[in-house]
Amino acid sequence: MATPAATFRAKTNFMKSWKPRSPPSNRDRLELYALHKQSVSGDAPSKDPPDASVADKAKIAAWRNKRGMSQADAMQRYVEECDRQIRVYGSRDAGASSPASVNGINGGGGGATPMEAGGTSKEGSASQTTPMYNNTTPQNTPANADYNEDGVLLCPRGLAAIPLLCAAASESRSAYLSRLAVTPPTNGWWSKQEPLCLEMNNPLSIPEKLIIGLAVQVENISLLVGNLMGDGHAVSAISPRVAQAFLWPVHNIFLSIWILWILTCTYLGSVVMMSQTLLFGAKRTNTPLGRLFLEEINPSARAVESLCEQHQTIGVRLTGLSLMPLMMLCDLANSVVARVGILVGSVVFVSMGFFTWWYWICVLPWLAMCAISVAVMSGWCFGLIELSSS
Repeated sequence: MATPAATFRAKTNFMKSWKPRSPPSNRDRLELYALHKQSVSGDAPSKDPPDASVADKAKIAAWRNKRGMSQADAMQRYVEECDRQIRVYGSRDAGASSPASVNGINGGGGGATPMEAGGTSKEGSASQTTPMYNNTTPQNTPANADYNEDGVLLCPRGLAAIPLLCAAASESRSAYLSRLAVTPPTNGWWSKQEPLCLEMNNPLSIPEKLIIGLAVQVENISLLVGNLMGDGHAVSAISPRVAQAFLWPVHNIFLSIWILWILTCTYLGSVVMMSQTLLFGAKRTNTPLGRLFLEEINPSARAVESLCEQHQTIGVRLTGLSLMPLMMLCDLANSVVARVGILVGSVVFVSMGFFTWWYWICVLPWLAMCAISVAVMSGWCFGLIELSSS
């Protein structure tokens, strides 16, 4: 019979490659992270490291909640929690189509998501000297994220989620309708999503909550019509697939708008943080200029570039085109850094950010509203196509 320690090691190795069918919540991922840390390191430190990011502090707080639990009990609880999450979220290898998992914070989550959580904003961007990165605690359970050789995620969880959101947006109409047909009304994909850019209690996360909340309502309507339309229901003459096909482009456009928000929020956050570092110094802000370029600015530029690739859906590619100014500004700042130095490059980046505020605050929201209008109008076409084939 395997010892508890051996069972724990085996389960840890399994979770590193586990790909859930649906995205685990931030809470569940943090729970796995905390139990793993308690198992391998014992009680968490009483104080946060001085250079800990917001995401780091959230992880340490979750770990600190396990204070007093023995390492043996933590190992057992970790295995039990892993088994529970596998039952709840399923395994992608087992089949079942559903949008790619998007959340990520630490400890158990599916393929290429951003944090090992939800997210959730910087999952693994803290320096490697932070206690939470010691030992071998997984910083992201899913495979396929951007790590350095120590397994630490090198970009905010929002940016890390973008490939997953793009994959979700590529879901065909037939696949979307088939997924809704087997999805209970209480188990919608959107209802499991959480803000990826900022903490839940941050007032600035309201726009992202609004995007997710509206998408949840659209999904709820799509799932509800399955119980109201079709044979044996109140409206038997029309298949529920007609109404669901009408809402399919709206679902996709909300994915594109979420991508738009993640990149805009990351960019504006970088401008603000870089401004603070230039004014007050890296020691006070705990955010060196080089780290901002490495973990936020460069990944943002490459993310925008990836949105315009030919294999992306039209909605995602249009999102990439609307964000081309972001990529150009990031690349401009990088070229200045290479030629003159990081200080001048940072000043250029911040200056351009302030000069173009109107584009991010006024133009992009207007484009998002136009996109929703177009999605609603095109929905009639897909609804009629489904009606003619039913």
